[in-house]
Amino acid sequence: MSIGSVGYTGYAGYTAKYIASQAGSASSKDSFSETVTKSEAATKNGSAAKTGRVTESAVDAYKKKHPEDASHVNAQVKAGKKVLEKNGVTDVSREDMTMEEYKRFFTALMDSIPFDASHRGDVEFWSISEKGWEQMKNDPEYEAWVLGYTSENRSVYFPFASWPGYSPSVCTEKFGDSIEQHIGQSVPMSSGSSKKTGSSDEESWWVKRQKRLKELLEEQEKRAREQKALNRSAMEEAMLQEQMAGSARLKYFLTNGMMGDKETAFAASGHMTIAASTYESVMDLFSSHVNGGKL
Repeated sequence: MSIGSVGYTGYAGYTAKYIASQAGSASSKDSFSETVTKSEAATKNGSAAKTGRVTESAVDAYKKKHPEDASHVNAQVKAGKKVLEKNGVTDVSREDMTMEEYKRFFTALMDSIPFDASHRGDVEFWSISEKGWEQMKNDPEYEAWVLGYTSENRSVYFPFASWPGYSPSVCTEKFGDSIEQHIGQSVPMSSGSSKKTGSSDEESWWVKRQKRLKELLEEQEKRAREQKALNRSAMEEAMLQEQMAGSARLKYFLTNGMMGDKETAFAASGHMTIAASTYESVMDLFSSHVNGGKL
């Protein structure tokens, strides 16, 4: 049997090839569609990598883990944005900067944040990890948080900085690519003790500062109590001297009164009356006559 010029056997082979070619075409179409999808995704990811955009801000991630600190973190971010506004760089694009350019740019922003006068004498060193630089460059909220934290920390007023014996501190601030990685340290120049912040297993810098404040107040109260005790002792001594002087005057008055001397006349010593002097002279004369055998 034949169909046209093609025999049955040839037709069957042709049909099989056709069906196979059609299936291959459909598979090719599906593969092409998948390839386009993958290509678009790769292009999108490449664009995101090129622009450096992050899928979630480090600030939002922290607030999700620590909702109780959300209001404070928001205030710090707001303070950081004020630093940007003050320097007129709110609209400056970080995407067009190289990393070295961004580091110089951010360092200038940090240098623009002033210290409170009570920090006079303190020395501060700050550093950021490479991942931290990348996070800040691509995460405006985290960049603002670092600036806001620094502004808040440097503006703290320490009332005892002018007290005698107060020692300035060497402070270090280390930032990573998340808020949890921040570590702050403050070491007084006159001692080897350290004060740490930003670590979950250490007391915060603010708590330790409050303890130091309490110690200073207790020391001041102790000095005040000691001075009060000295003043009381001096007053008691003065009162005792006054009482002794009063008793001596009273005794002298009573003694002279019993001798019948109404008007007190002091001799050179200030304690001997004329009557007493005359009495002693008579007694001396009497004694000399007795010793001479005249009486």
